[in-house]
Amino acid sequence: MADTESKLRNEETKTYIEDTKESTKVDTVHQDEAMKVLAGYVGEETWSEQEEARLRRRIDIRLMTILCVTYGLQYYDKAMLSQAALFGLRTDLQLMIGNRYSFSAAIFYVGFIVGAYPAMMLAQRFPIERVASSIVTTWGICLILTVVCHNYQALYAQRFFLGLLESGISPMFMMIVGSFYKKNEQAFRMGIWYSCTGYVSIFSPLVNYALGQIKGPLSPWKYMYLFAGAITILWGIALLWALPPDPVRAKGFSERERYIMVARLRTNNSGVRNTHIKKEQIWELLIDEKFWLMFSIAFLSMIANGPISTFTPIIINSFGFSTLNSLLLVMPAGAYAGTLQLIVPWLCYKYSNLRSLLIFACQAGTTLAALLLWLLPMKETGALLFACYILPSVGGGYAVLMGLQLANTAGYTKRSVASSGIYIGYCLGNIVGPLVFKPEDAPRYVPGFITVTVTAIVAGLLAIVYRVSCSMENKRRDRAGVLEGFEHAYEDDLTDKKARRRTGREDCSRCSAAQQSCNIRPSRRQKRRKARVDGNTTNANRVEPSLPPISTDLETFGVDDTEFPVLAQVDHPDGSTSSSHLRQSQTTPFSIDSAHDERFPQYAPASGALDPNTSIVRNGDMDAGFLQVYGPETQFDAESQALVAQLEHRYSHELHPDLHQIFSEVYFNFCYTWCPVLDRNTLSAEIARSPLLANALALASSHIQPPLLPHDGPESYYKKARKIFYEDEEADEMTTLKALCLFYWWAPNAPSRVHRHSSWWWTSVVIRHAQQMNIHREPARDDLNRSRLELGLRRRIWWTAFARERLTALCQSKPAIIDPNDCNIPDPTLADFPEDDQSQRQGEIFIYWVRLCAIIGRVAKALLQPNKSAPLPDVLREELIAWIHSLPPHLKIRIESAQTTDFDRDVHQLHLFYLTTIIVLHLKRSGGQLPQALPPAILAASCTARILRDILARGNSRFLMAITCWHIGTAFIALLQACRIPRLSTFANRDMDILSVAIKQLQTMWGSANVIAYGFDRLRNPSCAGASGGRQANPQSLNSYLARADIEVREGNGFDWMRFFPFVSKLTNGIADSLISGKEQGAATRGFPSPDNELFHNTLLAQYQDLFDPFIDYNVAFPDMSFPSASDSHAPMG
Repeated sequence: MADTESKLRNEETKTYIEDTKESTKVDTVHQDEAMKVLAGYVGEETWSEQEEARLRRRIDIRLMTILCVTYGLQYYDKAMLSQAALFGLRTDLQLMIGNRYSFSAAIFYVGFIVGAYPAMMLAQRFPIERVASSIVTTWGICLILTVVCHNYQALYAQRFFLGLLESGISPMFMMIVGSFYKKNEQAFRMGIWYSCTGYVSIFSPLVNYALGQIKGPLSPWKYMYLFAGAITILWGIALLWALPPDPVRAKGFSERERYIMVARLRTNNSGVRNTHIKKEQIWELLIDEKFWLMFSIAFLSMIANGPISTFTPIIINSFGFSTLNSLLLVMPAGAYAGTLQLIVPWLCYKYSNLRSLLIFACQAGTTLAALLLWLLPMKETGALLFACYILPSVGGGYAVLMGLQLANTAGYTKRSVASSGIYIGYCLGNIVGPLVFKPEDAPRYVPGFITVTVTAIVAGLLAIVYRVSCSMENKRRDRAGVLEGFEHAYEDDLTDKKARRRTGREDCSRCSAAQQSCNIRPSRRQKRRKARVDGNTTNANRVEPSLPPISTDLETFGVDDTEFPVLAQVDHPDGSTSSSHLRQSQTTPFSIDSAHDERFPQYAPASGALDPNTSIVRNGDMDAGFLQVYGPETQFDAESQALVAQLEHRYSHELHPDLHQIFSEVYFNFCYTWCPVLDRNTLSAEIARSPLLANALALASSHIQPPLLPHDGPESYYKKARKIFYEDEEADEMTTLKALCLFYWWAPNAPSRVHRHSSWWWTSVVIRHAQQMNIHREPARDDLNRSRLELGLRRRIWWTAFARERLTALCQSKPAIIDPNDCNIPDPTLADFPEDDQSQRQGEIFIYWVRLCAIIGRVAKALLQPNKSAPLPDVLREELIAWIHSLPPHLKIRIESAQTTDFDRDVHQLHLFYLTTIIVLHLKRSGGQLPQALPPAILAASCTARILRDILARGNSRFLMAITCWHIGTAFIALLQACRIPRLSTFANRDMDILSVAIKQLQTMWGSANVIAYGFDRLRNPSCAGASGGRQANPQSLNSYLARADIEVREGNGFDWMRFFPFVSKLTNGIADSLISGKEQGAATRGFPSPDNELFHNTLLAQYQDLFDPFIDYNVAFPDMSFPSASDSHAPMG
């Protein structure tokens, strides 16, 4: 039976894959041809490092051999002039007059310039192996034709066309290397084939020495050209079959090897091959300042190549050596140059952040050689030979420069043109170089070596400028939170410059007013996430800048004490809005309306967007500017996203169909109100397609309500989902965000341990990714992309992250780091939610919750202002009062003495956030004692206990979120104050009994509950004699307490704090009866000043600050902390 089921499953999978292949058309205009390989592969998608290393060695053997031979022949052919000059070429072709010889060397590179771009266009448009074969064969013919030249004019023409034909080889080789190797592998491979310029100079003198001995009818130099041309023609024909063009079409590799070759290049984010020329990428290159820096380095450094390739044998001959010996003495220079051109790229491959520094070092070597050749007397033959041998040091730097250009440029067309552009700089340098060595300056060529000295120094300094420029750019990106992602590595439309733009986006109001470019604000925390790197790379470069001062500006508005605002409903038929009440500062009073809109009454401001507070740190000369971000250009390629998702089966999820249904129901019943990121209509299809989302949904739902069916449990689901996320297995970024939002329901560890498995950590990750996808900024109304975005979903995701961040700011006493000026996303409205009744009802609660969290964020901001003694602005209390009174009737609660009959789980949870905020506003700490609770705090804490009693009475509290532990801990601190008042002690202890039961139930869910429960035991048992009426050792009367409270508020204006509690009456409980006696009609009391607030959890977490560092665990020894007892009430809390 099992075998039959297995066969059926395999047949279904095979049929599905075949159908997918038939129905999926890979767009190779906007995507790379590598997608064809991904689409056609049906085997195992994973591979080991050993398997990749074996494949890389095979590529090295196949490819490097071909490239080395071809490039060696090229250099042999073009450098033939300098050696043939010793055997009569200059006299036979009248090159001894003026600058004719120098110009014959320079005109070769004029042909290089003319032919570079056409050659690259041909290589991109047609099979590169055919283009290379044709070019090499043709230049071999051109080389043979040198022997028919009888004057310098004919030689000029031959050299021009030889340069034109050879011009495309180096850029094509750069493109081939970029198509086969990863970024960190490219520099060394570039150096391998480029080193042949030196090593060929070891063998070519020997060959030409032998050919120079021929005594025949032709001049010796003609035999040299005939031999070189014949070999080149034969090799050019062989290239047609021998050259592997790219991983897609390379012969001799199995289907699996081809798949690995393509798939491993995803991290390059630069594509493998695209045959379509894109003009916009060419224009983009022309305005790229880093390209011009590299161009200048190539130009200036190659001026030294004039004496190296054209005059070295002549210079050595001028030292007094014979013609044949001068030829042999060139060999050490070739050995040095070739070895240096291998070692320098190898150092770049082995060690990071050295490229620009090594270019500078190579320029320094050439500078030293030029100085010696310029200043030393002619009798110092040994030193002058040494100078000639180290003069080619510049070649090692140029080998690195080629790889640096490839690594820092994305977009196939842009890379192709940039490769040719660098070669144009190379050519211009080689044109100028020979021309500065004039015959009249022989044999010392002083002006020529002065020129080489100056240009080599300037080129070295420009390499340092390039490094500094890239380093500054990387730091700017780190502050902006740009991450490297590889999901669209084969989408060739994305270039390094395009990745930096946000076209089609409205600038925020602040930047628009200042007429500035709208850039993402740096994180105030400035924390850095450790980069995921390979090999020996360490995290030594991590930086943690200090925290800048926190802004204390507050939005203000006017509110009447007797009437409560209800803003008119703002409809969004197109899913947009012209203004955002949740973002903008309120400078005008609310409009007054006594009737509530039945759909939803608008209210209160929140604030807006966060740049990710962690990012990858990149240093050195590697420009990370083009690394993939989630911009509008790459967001809509649904076909490729679906294709990649189908190809990623590493973490297949075979959940029972009933489990999917159970998990979905649990989510929509218990989670949707606080995390409305999934859609009932599309959820089944999404979890079938996405293992990440399926496991994330399973972890949240199984944690809240474990099903009776066999299942893996939330921890197992969490590990699977987390692994999928960190290994970039999910192709669709929006699906990734949805899944990350669900990670909030998994926090197995206590807050005493700093880790990356906490809900706080995942909230920061969600914000970081949401901002990278520009979710906090919606397209302009006339943007064509607007109709393709799920605007409602984007708003629900963003405001979910915003609300959690604001809560984190208050419960952790952290700065509220989301800046309203960074975003233009509209407020959430009911139009953003599905139209079914349940979604609309839950959406309404979510909208009010977001508005409350906006107020909570402003409270957190005020509490963190430097002047702790300054009172909190009255506007914060008025905002809370306005919020509670703006609730429509069906979202209001009434707390009576009897058990609640019209209990609504979500509505009661909503009020927990409100009550906790009231407690925070009215806790006062002084003299090292526990925070003193003022009357509103005690009453709010009692109401919190009452709501929890209603929840516990219904037998299920697992749906309560982790932040409920904060509600309970904060309420407990306020009720401790009531224990000292005999008239309130009995009621306070009963309420604390409820809190104790609630926290014990939460201990089965959340690690933070263990800390709160431990604090309960340490703080309560010594201070209260019993659970049902004990007294503290230092009791005080209610009148005495109220008198002291009146002293605290005497300087405030008249303020009726009972307006906080429209749902409370004297019948609620004994605490309410005692505290509000005579105040039911709103009799004024004094306003309460700002507390120097110390929250319960903040005291416990005081020994560490960095909640977002995921790599070091800080253990706080809570058992050793000294909590105060009644006999030690004046001792400071530990």
